[in-house]
Amino acid sequence: MELKTKRLRVIPLHIEQMALLCEGRDKMQAALGLVSDNDAEDEHAKADYQEMYQQCREHPEDYFWYTNWQIVLKDENKAIGSMHFHGPANARHEVEVAYGISGRYQKQDCAAEALKAIGEWAFSQNVYYLQTKTDPDNEHSKGTLGKCGFKQIGTGDKGLLFELEKPASAWMSIYMCLGMSIGMCFGLPLNNMAVGMCMGLAAGVALGAGLDADDRKKRKRD
Repeated sequence: MELKTKRLRVIPLHIEQMALLCEGRDKMQAALGLVSDNDAEDEHAKADYQEMYQQCREHPEDYFWYTNWQIVLKDENKAIGSMHFHGPANARHEVEVAYGISGRYQKQDCAAEALKAIGEWAFSQNVYYLQTKTDPDNEHSKGTLGKCGFKQIGTGDKGLLFELEKPASAWMSIYMCLGMSIGMCFGLPLNNMAVGMCMGLAAGVALGAGLDADDRKKRKRD
């Protein structure tokens, strides 16, 4: 599984690929068929990869929330950065994501493109609030988050906390139209389309209203 945007591929590493990353980034890149970035290995990053790998092994069914996601520039077939979650959503439907882009690609909006893609994926996985932290002095990062719709919600020891909320659902209007269409199909052979449309409309409104109410309930963080 991978996410695709206009310019990028965002690839969550399987457990085996994470093991290769722990041995060396060049081995992981070769396994994915990527052009080597020739960047120097970072000792702090290696320690993080080891921890992420252990988490993936302990949670194989949910490894997406623990693994490293490679950000690949399609035109160059090269990994230009990475992203990772800090575990699955908590009881408040919040997840935190961290990301980084290699130096010369940092001012090309690649981070914003990748963030939007992984945000859409997370929101499809019962996540309602996507959070990330950045340094107070990192104006470029703050600008990137602003472009993606993130808003600052707090300040902590590890930086400014930004958050993006999942767009509100509109199931009522969708199921209302669907219900009317189905009602027309049932009403037509009975020569009573009006009754069919009314019944379909009522069913669609009831179902859509229930789904929208459930959506609002999950957003509450009292």
